[in-house]
Amino acid sequence: MENKQTMIEVQDLCKSFHKLEVLKHISTNFYKNEVVSIIGPSGGGKSTFLRCLNLLEKPTSGKIIFDGTDICDKRQNKNIDLHRQKMGMVFQQFNLFNNMDVMRNLTVAPMRIKKMPKDEAESKAIELLKKVGLADRVSAYPSQLSGGQKQRIAIVRSLMMDPEVMLFDEPTSALDPEMIGEVLDVMKALAADGMTMIVVTHEMRFAREVAARTIFLADGKIEEDKPSHELFDNPESPRLVSFLQKVL
Repeated sequence: MENKQTMIEVQDLCKSFHKLEVLKHISTNFYKNEVVSIIGPSGGGKSTFLRCLNLLEKPTSGKIIFDGTDICDKRQNKNIDLHRQKMGMVFQQFNLFNNMDVMRNLTVAPMRIKKMPKDEAESKAIELLKKVGLADRVSAYPSQLSGGQKQRIAIVRSLMMDPEVMLFDEPTSALDPEMIGEVLDVMKALAADGMTMIVVTHEMRFAREVAARTIFLADGKIEEDKPSHELFDNPESPRLVSFLQKVL
């Protein structure tokens, strides 16, 4: 077994909203250059888990150790923006600034947060736009883009910050079926480039073919966590078997 570098270590993570327990004692690791998909029924805690990883949701208890630091430790909170910069996040809704063109959407954060010079930020943006096939849309506003184009721009916006890991929260669920492929192609290319990715998804084919590992999360607990081909070919938990029968 090759020596894998742990990037995020999750220990006994719990999250409650008032009396509702959404995540129950979750423990798992994510490794450098690994693509992990998280699947499971709606309401099972997938998005909450993802949002806990970069503290968009504050865990009720447990540890999230990222780059050797427990980011749930209140004493580290002053560094949370620094940790968030290292985790790119792509949402279901694209969260682009409607009053800014594509170039401005892409360059505002690196210039403001990383103090990147304007010309450097703009040339980096054009380079990344070429990779996702949108170099010609640099002056367009979000209202002039299709859903698939907006999501590709949202992915580029995360990449502008040079993240160590990318978190995707059902990145294709708001898209028309014919646009899903163009976003998945960008994600496949990122995976091939060795980007560490954690993807909450309904796209079982992506989970099966692109993710090295798949986590099945139901009722706030990890039911299965294993190599994707194994999980899909030989599901063990009855809950996973019935889930796959419905979605495949």
